Amino acid sequence: MAHREGVPNGVMGIKRSRVKTVPEHPNEDGDEDHTEQETTLQEPAVKPKQPALKKVSTSSQSSRRVSFGDGGVNHIEPEISLQVPAVEPKQPVPLKKVSTTSQTSRRVSHVSSTSSATGRRRSRKGSFFVADNPYADSLSAYEPEESDDESINGKMSMKTKVRDSRFCQRKRIVRIIVLLCLLLGLALGLIFGMAIKKEHDRTAGSEDGTVLESYGRDGIWNNIRLPKTLTPLKYNLHIRTDLTNFTFNGTIDIFIKCIKNTEVVLIHSTQLEIPLHTVTIHPENMHHEKDRLHLKRDPWFHEEHQYLVVELKTPLKAGSVYKFSAMFSAPLLHDYNAGYYRTPYDTATGERWNAATLTALTLARRVFPCFDEPSFKANFTLTLDHEPNYVAIANMPIESNTTLEDGWVRSKFEESVPISTYLVAWCVTDFAYKEITTQNGVLMRVWAREDAVDTVEYALQIGATILDFFDEYFGTKFPLPKLDSIALPGFPYGGMENWGLISYKPSRFLYKESVSPARNKEGICSIVAHELAHQWFGNSVTLKWWDDTWLNEGFASYVGPYIGANHAEPEWGLNDMFTIRSMHPVMTIDSLSTSRPISLPVATNEEILQQFDLISYRKGASIIRMCSNFLGEATFRKGLKKYLAEFEYGNAVRDDLWKHLNDVAKEDGRLFIDVKEIMDTWTLQMGYPVVTVTREYGRADGNLHFRTDQERFLLNPQSNMTTNYGDLGYKWFVPLTYTTSRDAQFDMPSQEWLSPGHKLTVSVTGVEESDWLFVNVEARGYYRVNYDENNWQLLTQQLVDNHQVFGVTSRSALISDAFNLARAGSLNQVIALNITQYLTSERDYVPWVTVKDVTGYIGDMLGKTGAYGDFQKYMLHLVTPLYQDLGWTDPGTHVKRQAQGIAVSLACSFGNEHCVTEASRLFAEWMQNPSVNPIPPDVKQAVYCTAIQHGDQKESTFAMEQLETTNSDTEKLLLREALACTQMPWLLQSYLTDTLDTPEDTKTVLANVAKNSLGARMVWDFFWENWDVLRKTYGDRAFYFADMVSSITAKLNTKYELKQLQSLIKDHPDQGSAERALQQAVESTQANIRWIQNNYNDVATWLSNQIDTLGL
Repeated sequence: MAHREGVPNGVMGIKRSRVKTVPEHPNEDGDEDHTEQETTLQEPAVKPKQPALKKVSTSSQSSRRVSFGDGGVNHIEPEISLQVPAVEPKQPVPLKKVSTTSQTSRRVSHVSSTSSATGRRRSRKGSFFVADNPYADSLSAYEPEESDDESINGKMSMKTKVRDSRFCQRKRIVRIIVLLCLLLGLALGLIFGMAIKKEHDRTAGSEDGTVLESYGRDGIWNNIRLPKTLTPLKYNLHIRTDLTNFTFNGTIDIFIKCIKNTEVVLIHSTQLEIPLHTVTIHPENMHHEKDRLHLKRDPWFHEEHQYLVVELKTPLKAGSVYKFSAMFSAPLLHDYNAGYYRTPYDTATGERWNAATLTALTLARRVFPCFDEPSFKANFTLTLDHEPNYVAIANMPIESNTTLEDGWVRSKFEESVPISTYLVAWCVTDFAYKEITTQNGVLMRVWAREDAVDTVEYALQIGATILDFFDEYFGTKFPLPKLDSIALPGFPYGGMENWGLISYKPSRFLYKESVSPARNKEGICSIVAHELAHQWFGNSVTLKWWDDTWLNEGFASYVGPYIGANHAEPEWGLNDMFTIRSMHPVMTIDSLSTSRPISLPVATNEEILQQFDLISYRKGASIIRMCSNFLGEATFRKGLKKYLAEFEYGNAVRDDLWKHLNDVAKEDGRLFIDVKEIMDTWTLQMGYPVVTVTREYGRADGNLHFRTDQERFLLNPQSNMTTNYGDLGYKWFVPLTYTTSRDAQFDMPSQEWLSPGHKLTVSVTGVEESDWLFVNVEARGYYRVNYDENNWQLLTQQLVDNHQVFGVTSRSALISDAFNLARAGSLNQVIALNITQYLTSERDYVPWVTVKDVTGYIGDMLGKTGAYGDFQKYMLHLVTPLYQDLGWTDPGTHVKRQAQGIAVSLACSFGNEHCVTEASRLFAEWMQNPSVNPIPPDVKQAVYCTAIQHGDQKESTFAMEQLETTNSDTEKLLLREALACTQMPWLLQSYLTDTLDTPEDTKTVLANVAKNSLGARMVWDFFWENWDVLRKTYGDRAFYFADMVSSITAKLNTKYELKQLQSLIKDHPDQGSAERALQQAVESTQANIRWIQNNYNDVATWLSNQIDTLGL
């Protein structure tokens, strides 16, 4: 297990925000006197062995810190050098009895040095009560001991005794009466006080409009959303990054406009160490110390919602501008969840480190105090101090570089445009770069390790082409003077769209013609286009809150790869690949009852993380594409331009987009149904429909008549439909496109609307009963189609006779619909299997990707059964003609190169002897001369896996050696996948165990081992046994943990495995970002069990008959 630097051994690096306390100084009025301190940054000598740090000074030469550490761990990090006047330290008062001579009680405060009366007044204000002050050490109240009122010194007379006895009785009666009165008064006071508090909480404000935030445990800090009382205008942020000692510290000034009178300032902050005395608020143009605003009590941290809470004695006034200032520091961890982290890479001279931010979602608050919500946009002025052997890059161009007295460099950047905190970015790096200036004058630079900078050329050139295209397509030009991109080793995501400084995973960004396969090149083009589309959708126009995450990600996922990249590489036919890259994968997830609506209210940080899934990205892209199809591309683009122009530098919600699209649709006469009404049925409820098409045969008029109806499509109709999400009756506005064999119109098909709650009957003249009907032409809509059995047979026969009548997208959709309907029990599995008979004539890439997907599922289900042998023979029969046609030589075009890759992969995996022999020969040739790799890039994946699968330990050893020595990130990715192909269980187990030492690779390794029939069970056991480590390491990352769960559980199909999965969920209720993925895993496993029970016999019989008929 890897050691997480900066964290004590055994503690998985989750460190809460910490604040330092300093002694309070009551003035003569009993109020705290906060003296403003100079907030200069610590500037140690270059590369000190230890940071020159000073603690906050007190008379005892010590300072006190309060740490919110997990499990009670008080994690101490180097402090910022601060100077404060010496004062008397706070000391707890020892318990002691109080003399009765004073005839009064004394309340002792841990800091108060004023009179008893003053001390009591201060206590009642709440400044020192434990219930109100989380940083108070102690608060003790002591009552005087009881003593008799008279001393007995000798004998008393009987008369005196009687008199005294009567006096004592009267005294007791008086005491009882007084006590009863006190109790009655206390009860009435409590009742009255609660009534006042209830009314106070209900109104949540005062008569003059001030938001009264000081209502204790019911304060506005108990809401994940920031109040709308304040808005940031500008940040001045100064950061000093120490890559020798792995720390950073800084100062921040936030200029805040008050929207509504308020006594409380909430600032997001977590895992930062903040000296309390540096937290100040004062009017923007403060000229005198007397103008400084006094605090009601020390700032404190609200752990659940990650707020630094500052309570003021007098409210901020609406319309005024104030400056919030603070100092902060934190360790620079090797942890991508830290917000600002260090990332290693290897060179010929040893390991090197860079520092980079990843503020996406809610991580900015871990880097600097801020208003960390997307709607709180502001201008940023950034200054970075760094060691002289590094350079700094950020969102904006550098304004100046200054060498400091200690030899460090201070880089100051130009002020940014208004930007959300999750897009703020900078890097301190020693990478090299290449640059180009676009036709529209934007300087583009691409940064990478010096030994990899020769692989950035494709990303640089294609990026410039797409950026210029988007300037014209969107009608608003990219607003920044420069755009940097950087390939960061170990980056956990494919890319992050920081405005003006985009971060990428190297394997998704760097390309070398002789090394990287065509699929990798396509992926680079697509992800670059995706991130560039975000510069408009997300950066310029930003979602208001994370419930509309899909508005950012869905648009970037459609407009980027299928409009921007398609423009840059038109010969690739990227639009034909939409179904296999985006729509079909998400339809599988969205056909589960545990799916979710695409637009979903979120109320916790965990729910925000779970928004970043296939639903937001690929379903978002699918319904946007559908909207473009039914509006027409020209109308759709016109609406986008107006939307982007109106909300430039602002925030929007989905209804804003629907309004602009609806307005232009009416102008163009394209639509007579409200766009919002249509699209709400696709965004406000989960799932999608299956449209059932039933033809009416035997009609006397000789025309085609068909009826359509819709219902929600579920892979497992028997699943539990109970959900917390709303729905619209699971009915949709469906744009129904169709064509027939009479005209076979796939470019401009006929269209009708199937509305919620209505059935649709369509009549088509001149079409005979023997003609086929095809609905959802080119998969323009996000739905599946089922036909009557006769029409299925007509479509199947057309594929056998001449499959090219249908476009590649329509063929892909037909195969996907048939097999998924059969998987759900809505279509006989034999009908779906019959469609595959035409595949011996299929040579196009897109349909074969779909075939690999749907038959791969059947193979996974049959893998433990006696029918798998027949399945393997049949699939080999189907793929052999494709393999023989494409062979091992370069087939030429980009799409054919990808088809060759899938042909060799399938042929070798199903045991084609020629394929296995050739793959093993090529790998052996490479082993003999490791400096020259003879394997064509597009078949590397298949060759590496096949050679290791059919070889012995020496092939795996060689692959591991190459993995450790290559500097190609693409090659590393291919080798990691291939190492999981071994059939030696001890090697698989070692591979799994070792992956815990390289956490950035764990998800990839587990997913690849899970594909191996031998490793599937092993990786499930490994996941179970290492749950705690995996949850702590990955559970708070978007995508990562959920993807890991989905890949590991995909093949589970027994009741025993289902029971294990349910036990895992029960035993580990804290599931982080994988909560929904685990629920979906249960439902998928139940569906798998159901498929085996309902389909195994039919499939086994059909396969056996095919083997006999074909003589295999």
